[in-house]
Amino acid sequence: MLTLVLAEAEVELVPAELGYHPVVIAHARQRRKQPTQILLDSNYHHAAMNNLPEGRRRGRPDITHLFLLTALESIVNKRGQLNVIVHTRNDLVITVSPETRIMRNYERFLGLIEKLFEKHVVPDEKQPLLSLQQNKPLKQVIEQVQADEVITFSKDGTSVSLPDYFEELKKRKKRHLLCIIGGFPSGTFHNDLKTIPTNVVSLYPDMLPAWTVASEILVNYGNLSR
Repeated sequence: MLTLVLAEAEVELVPAELGYHPVVIAHARQRRKQPTQILLDSNYHHAAMNNLPEGRRRGRPDITHLFLLTALESIVNKRGQLNVIVHTRNDLVITVSPETRIMRNYERFLGLIEKLFEKHVVPDEKQPLLSLQQNKPLKQVIEQVQADEVITFSKDGTSVSLPDYFEELKKRKKRHLLCIIGGFPSGTFHNDLKTIPTNVVSLYPDMLPAWTVASEILVNYGNLSR
C-alpha cells in the first residue's frame, strides 16, 4: 500500500483581512459568493496579497488540483493500492476517497473545495468522497496512518535513485509506504522534520512541482508492485 500526503498545501479561504480588497470583492461577486467564502488564489488575488505574510507562497490551490488529478488517475490508484491525504498550511486535513474523480476544469475544482470547506464533506455523509477535519497537525496525520516507512521528498534530502530505493525497501519487507510531498510553490517545510520520524530524500537538486514528484513515486511504486 502507498499513502501520498500532500503536506502544507496552500489551500485556504480568503483571510478576513483581505475580504475588503477591491480585487477580492470583484472576484467574489463574479462567483456569487461572499469574499471569505472563496479560496485564496494568487491567479486572481495577486494584487491583494502583496502585504500578506508569506504572500508569495500562499494562494496556490492549483498545485493541489494537479496533484490530485495525477494521483487519482494513476494506475496505482486503479489497482486499489493508493491512499491520498491533503494537509493544509492551517492544519486542515482532506481525506480523499480512491473513488473520487477530480474535475479537470479548474473553476469547478475551486467550487468543490469551497463547498468542502463549508460542509466538511462532499457530496454528503452517505457518500463521503472528500472529507475535512480541522486542527490536525502533520505529525498526527503521519502517526494515524501507521505506515511501515515514512519518506519525505525534499531537494535538501539525501539523493536517491527511486527504483533502487524502493527495491531496497521491498527487500526489507516495508509493505506500506507513506510519502510526504510539499504542497507549496517554493521554500521549505514549516514543520520541523526532525520531530517527525521520516527519511528525507531528494530526487533532483532543484525543487520539483508536487505533481512531478507524485508521478515519479507512482510510476516507480507501480513497477515495483506488479
